[in-house]
Amino acid sequence: MQEKRGVGLALSGGGSRAIAFHYGVIEAFYDLGIANKIDVVSAISGGAIIGAIFNLYAKDRSKFREKVEEVLSEGLEASLYSKLLDPRWLLHQGIHPDALADILDKKIFDGVLLNAIPDDPILILNATDLKMGCNFKFGKSICGSYKDGGYIVPNLRLSQAVAYSAAFTLCISVKKLKLNKENDVYLTDGGVYDALGANSLMPDKNDQSILTQNCETVILSDASFPYQENPQGLSFFAKSRLESSFHCSGNRNRSLIYNKVFLLHESGDIPHLGTIKMDSKHDDLTQGWTPNDLSFVNRYRTDFKPVQKKAIELIKTRGREEAEVIVKQYLPHLLS
Repeated sequence: MQEKRGVGLALSGGGSRAIAFHYGVIEAFYDLGIANKIDVVSAISGGAIIGAIFNLYAKDRSKFREKVEEVLSEGLEASLYSKLLDPRWLLHQGIHPDALADILDKKIFDGVLLNAIPDDPILILNATDLKMGCNFKFGKSICGSYKDGGYIVPNLRLSQAVAYSAAFTLCISVKKLKLNKENDVYLTDGGVYDALGANSLMPDKNDQSILTQNCETVILSDASFPYQENPQGLSFFAKSRLESSFHCSGNRNRSLIYNKVFLLHESGDIPHLGTIKMDSKHDDLTQGWTPNDLSFVNRYRTDFKPVQKKAIELIKTRGREEAEVIVKQYLPHLLS
């Protein structure tokens, strides 16, 4: 069996809220002197955006901050909606994910190819293959799933892998990606299959699994909550029913992943585990926070609209404070 080693970080989805929360978590890692100990980043959706930024600029904290702040303050939605008038995308039901990739290149990634990204930390971006009903992973040298197998897709941009991971099903269309002459996949948001981006860090995979890591330490940064709460109730429109159904499934998905991760930790398959949950109600993680501020953070929208400076600071602070507590209490070996 492969030796367990290294630290794996899973970054959940949750739009700009997730980016701001993970921003605080990673800032805490820098402050604690452990950012350079992150060996693997496995991410989905909003987490895929900041995970890719961290991969590119892990050794340049100021550049990392600059890129994340730019994405949060400017947002992506206005640029996305302008793409609806582009003749290339008019025939698609929803915004084409390659349009999102173009925007990400313009704002962040500058057209860098996936096979040209840094080796450290290892970056795994997770989408969902609707054709086979499974998690589909993008890595620097290979992409695929345990059902599809592993493939090399030449000239695939980092922005495209991020966009396919962040292609929120209700507004961005499915991406048909040719793997070779015979095989293709139909990709949508990675959160459909794995709400936390943790699948690649699960050590109980078979020999057909792709890009599976066997980390000694697993850290989950989770800004995916809330999934189901709808205090205003449902409308009669199909969109409301579909959204609530999607969120209910997401809530169940999240619970099942947590159950599995904790069982793997109890069995020793994941020796060290830290869960940084934005919606935690634990006293150690809510000390100093007013109910109004906690509610604001937990209920902040999960789209890609611009985020006001005050909101960025509040959500980022939540992530940073939680990360510091979790690392010091449950992962002290990282500080030695």
